[in-house]
Amino acid sequence: MVEAGIMHGLYREDRHPGSSPISQDLAKHLYTRMLCGKVAIVTEKPGTMLAAVRKQWMNVERRIRRERSSTLDARKILELTYQLPRFQTLVFTAKRPLEEPRADVQFATIEDFLEWPPQCRTLYVACPIKLEQLHMVTSWMPPHSLVVVYEAT
Repeated sequence: MVEAGIMHGLYREDRHPGSSPISQDLAKHLYTRMLCGKVAIVTEKPGTMLAAVRKQWMNVERRIRRERSSTLDARKILELTYQLPRFQTLVFTAKRPLEEPRADVQFATIEDFLEWPPQCRTLYVACPIKLEQLHMVTSWMPPHSLVVVYEAT
């Protein structure tokens, strides 16, 4: 289930992944946002979440490769061919934002992001945080960016 809204110039999407793991839903959603710019993911355990999302990310890549090899539509083949290199060049990190500011996908705790706000077009919140913390972190995001909040089910 997905709910959407707007908060101070940003788009907000509340997601409820149901029975699937957050990492699986996040990887699928990340696929739709990978060309929009940098991504930040707020989580309580950055290293653990990075490993889980990367595993799911590889599953998405395999699905795209299968789709490309099974289609006869030349336009679709070309589109998927251009997307595949981005899968391999996307840089994931669980280092603190100050240590790895050029990463494409940054996993960190809310405390790390409050100390060093993410410069991203997409922010995923995969753990409970206070509304004040969310507003402080998102205040640095450019207008019309997307904030995806995973709600506990």
